[in-house]
Amino acid sequence: MDRQQLLQALSPYVRRAWHHKVDRMKLAPRIIFDYELLYVEQGELDIRIGGDSLTVFPGDLLLFKPGIEHEFVRSRGPCWMPHIHFDALYYEDYEEVPINFKLRAECSQQELSWLRPDWLGSVLEIPHLIRVQNHAEIHQELMRLIHAYERRDAEFPLLQKSLVLDILYLIIKGLKAAGHGRLSLHQAAMERAVTHIMEHYDTVIRLEDLSKTACLSLYHFSRVFKQTYDVSPHQFQIRYRMERAKELMMYSRLSLSAISEQVGYSSIYAFSKAFKSACGISPKKYMSTHASMGAPEIHH
Repeated sequence: MDRQQLLQALSPYVRRAWHHKVDRMKLAPRIIFDYELLYVEQGELDIRIGGDSLTVFPGDLLLFKPGIEHEFVRSRGPCWMPHIHFDALYYEDYEEVPINFKLRAECSQQELSWLRPDWLGSVLEIPHLIRVQNHAEIHQELMRLIHAYERRDAEFPLLQKSLVLDILYLIIKGLKAAGHGRLSLHQAAMERAVTHIMEHYDTVIRLEDLSKTACLSLYHFSRVFKQTYDVSPHQFQIRYRMERAKELMMYSRLSLSAISEQVGYSSIYAFSKAFKSACGISPKKYMSTHASMGAPEIHH
């Protein structure tokens, strides 16, 4: 799977959620079959993951991945470590898989068949050691998940999926900001720029005006915007225009000519060309496939 396919396929299953508190922490070398996400709330730990020796501190997160040998070598001070064991995708044998404490060589063929692929590392590039500025927000969601796990009700499968997905989202955004120092610094500025685009999506928006809205130079604004949203400001505007056009095609009785005008195009030809380029289908074909025949008319 590529990145977008994986993001669509994620369907977490939490095998265990626990707020582990011990005076000293030591764990013999082992592998696990699933993922374990651990937050260091208190204490310091010396850990080995594969061939890497790490010292972790409060605020750090660790993602132990399937099949990678790791051990807790020693600790300093009482250790508080909320953590979860989980699958990232749905597997039919999810109920059979135990929490493992053995080395790979000690596992049976049946046990080794439970090893999950490491999609989070190989595709989303989430490292073993996660140091992000938004760790407190991740900790809060992790504690919500542990609380819900301890009180599991009939609807817990739905709640746990949403909370793990939220945690993964926060981790990815935190790693992205850590990799580009300007992102967290200019987050409010990017929000102002995006709000301006969304409020004036049907007009010509000059890059110079957006950079002024963000209080950044033209060069730095363009660079930080692309790093934050993965598209240029112009591409963001086009994408937003297309979403508004789809909404009108599905839920209004407006003609394509009227829709093209409402979303900022001077002619239906220009709109059709832009729509097909962005969506891979003509607006007429999209409307015939998705339009709701009984939708109420939208007035502006």
